[in-house]
Amino acid sequence: MANVTSDFLSAMMTGYQVIFKTALDEAFVELGLYKEIATQTNSKTDKETYAWMGAVATMNEWKDQRQYQAMKQYSYTLTNKHYEGTIEIDRDAYEDDTYGLMDPRIRSLAKRAVRHYNQLVVSQLDDGQTLKAYDDGYFFKTNRTIGESGTIDNLKTGNYSDSAAEILTAIALADQTMGDYKDDKGIPMGLEIDAIVCSRTMRLAILNALLPAVAGTVRPETALIAPNRVFASPWVDGNSKDWYVLCTKADIKPIIFQLRKDVEFVSLTNPTGDHVFKNKTFLYGVDDRFAVGYGDPRTAIKFVNS
Repeated sequence: MANVTSDFLSAMMTGYQVIFKTALDEAFVELGLYKEIATQTNSKTDKETYAWMGAVATMNEWKDQRQYQAMKQYSYTLTNKHYEGTIEIDRDAYEDDTYGLMDPRIRSLAKRAVRHYNQLVVSQLDDGQTLKAYDDGYFFKTNRTIGESGTIDNLKTGNYSDSAAEILTAIALADQTMGDYKDDKGIPMGLEIDAIVCSRTMRLAILNALLPAVAGTVRPETALIAPNRVFASPWVDGNSKDWYVLCTKADIKPIIFQLRKDVEFVSLTNPTGDHVFKNKTFLYGVDDRFAVGYGDPRTAIKFVNS
């Protein structure tokens, strides 16, 4: 039977930190969908304002002097939120030498933190018809303009999900539509579609649509969106046939992931503390702090199946 002292618990914490860090690094590689569709910004205060969104300078021939170009000002602020996940370990687990069974729970904390990033980022994308972007319009809408961009229609409603032919039609439409988008100065942005986000309901249908019709041939659509760039997420409405075509190579992606505090592994394990005395348990958890919002609406097109 282990003698549950402060030194013993400190040694356990050291071991858990190694397990957690290893699992966290693996989770960022294996589960980091949020990094594919969100631009990460680093925050140093409780909130950040993105007044520069939508502004791009044009290139001009240098004549007498520079041509100053005023930025269109937006008041788009993201406020960081605190998040936590905590597990209890009974003191008996240490005294009975069964604490080795806790290692998977520590690893699961790391994976849960990264999955939470994915949850909020993908949910933000999926809620784009009801949440507003930096220009105070819904992220997905049919009649947006930004400066001299002309009409930006990133919400397509029709028959886009019930067959391979419909899916391929949608991909072609997304390629044409996004390729025509202009910046706030009216200059083509050169955006290229390269990813799809969908529910598990739609994943196999989309992958099947990308298969070649004849063995040995390659569908032209896969030159735009490779099968490994079709991301199915449980945070897209599972009963919906709606799906999203994205450009993830733009400087500002569809979603903003604003990081204030990295995932941190913490504990409450004082063997003589009030919590242990009252509950006979030790606490281990993760803390982080971040915010999620919208980036450039021209980098995402939603297909709503009617």
